[in-house]
Amino acid sequence: MKKSLVLFFFACMIFPTIHAQSVRMMLAEEFTSATCGPCASQNPAFDALLKSNTDKITSIKYHMSWPAPGNDPMYLHNTVDNNARRTYYNVNSVPHVHLNGNLFNGMPSQITQTMLNNYANQPAVFDVALQHRLSAGNDSIYITMIIKANQAVTGNLVAHIAVIEKEIHFTSAPGTNGEKDFYNVMKALLPSKNGTSLPNFEANQYMVVEAAWKLANVYNIDQLAAVGFVQNVTTKQVYQAANSTAGPLVPFFANDAEVKSIVNGNTQNCSGTMKPKALIVNNGQNPLTSATVEFSINGQVLKTINWTGSLAFREKALIEAGTLEFALLNTNELIATVTQVNGVADDYTENNYLSLPFTAAPILTQPVSLYLVLNNKPTETSWELRNSNGEVIQSGGPYTTPGSIITEPLNMPQGSCYEFVMKDSGGNGLCCGDGIGFYAILEGNSSNPVYTGQSFGYEDHNEISYGYVGINENLSADEFQLMPNPTSNAFSFKLSLQNPAHLSLDIFDLSGRLMMNHQFGLLEAGTHTLTQSVRQLKKGMYMVRIESGNEVKTSRLFVE
Repeated sequence: MKKSLVLFFFACMIFPTIHAQSVRMMLAEEFTSATCGPCASQNPAFDALLKSNTDKITSIKYHMSWPAPGNDPMYLHNTVDNNARRTYYNVNSVPHVHLNGNLFNGMPSQITQTMLNNYANQPAVFDVALQHRLSAGNDSIYITMIIKANQAVTGNLVAHIAVIEKEIHFTSAPGTNGEKDFYNVMKALLPSKNGTSLPNFEANQYMVVEAAWKLANVYNIDQLAAVGFVQNVTTKQVYQAANSTAGPLVPFFANDAEVKSIVNGNTQNCSGTMKPKALIVNNGQNPLTSATVEFSINGQVLKTINWTGSLAFREKALIEAGTLEFALLNTNELIATVTQVNGVADDYTENNYLSLPFTAAPILTQPVSLYLVLNNKPTETSWELRNSNGEVIQSGGPYTTPGSIITEPLNMPQGSCYEFVMKDSGGNGLCCGDGIGFYAILEGNSSNPVYTGQSFGYEDHNEISYGYVGINENLSADEFQLMPNPTSNAFSFKLSLQNPAHLSLDIFDLSGRLMMNHQFGLLEAGTHTLTQSVRQLKKGMYMVRIESGNEVKTSRLFVE
């Protein structure tokens, strides 16, 4: 399934006026320094060549710390990103230019107009367009990058966004080579030096990448912009580049709604219910005024929501499904699908649906605890433990000490299904710009967590089945194996008796209700293989309990 990718979730009100490009745009990545004599002699002619070919090529200038004295301020402003690109290309001298990654590398003086004409006269593998805007307080810049493949492309692809300062002019030279004028100076690589990983593309598939940067060491905010490019990390080939515009973008399709994420979905479930929400985003040229969203589990449509509103390009809405009831299987899949947009079929169906696989929650019998590592904003973190009626029976947070470790037992009476909800009021989980934290649910002294969470937005929901539902907790319990499992007809099991004993079998649903009882009667000592029909049971998960004398054994059963 192909999905649109969105990172760093910032709402951007963008209206269509600028079209994505359809011609080949080359990228020159130059490594230079204000302390480099040859840079001062070669850069003016190279900058003039770039300026006269803005329809063919764009550039990013990375400043280096050498030659001595290594005090170039534009290098010192971002040593990490400057050094990352130098290391990636294994550059060891300045000035040095990489053209389209691996197409050419050498000195700027070696690049000619004829070379640019020849290289630019090639089909554009991708169409790329960028838009930048400053925050209301002029302290951050937001970038939206749209990428569409004109043909199938495979490989280790990445989208890079470089925030640049287009022109920096000094009244006196900042370095030792006398240069005062610098162009397209890299300020930051977004979301990091590694860029954004991209999947393989099919023809006409597109993606959206969003990123933001809090301004630092900017000489003139009016000169801020961005350069975006798509590169094969392994071969270093740059397929396409683009300059950003302050004007709005034109999306590729008129009516296009994307299911961006599923909120409140469980990755583990024991209740057979869920209250998911689908976050949809308008990727189309037209305002999104209506959408039909279907929620299905295991192939069955359980709820259809007809939403109305008004969303501009890249604006979002949260569609609530309400409570979904379903037959829980061992492995399950929730799918949210946009089936109609603005009363018509969606123009681009590849991003209309999103799936969330989930499994039956494990049945825990040992004491359960929370292990929580807080990030740099602990006041945003809290959690709740809810019983099968949705009542909060235990909670924690907000907290006060950044980076601290919280361990707390979870108080759960046996024989029920519980929901654990981790919350972050900042909307970015326990990571993503606020330091690194995470949480884990642990059983007993095991170092293997039942499940963990870190990057989950505002809330992370999961369920825990504790004790054996519908079974007397005072009896000792031991697992036994059912074959086949899942089954739609019958199951068998083996039982070894040291002494003759009466055998009874009970099957309970998840609420503890007795669904079946079978008395096998008195069995002789020895090993027995027994079979039980389940044709009358509906699809879902059940607990099977057998009692022989004073011994009780239990196991989960999945009927499909």
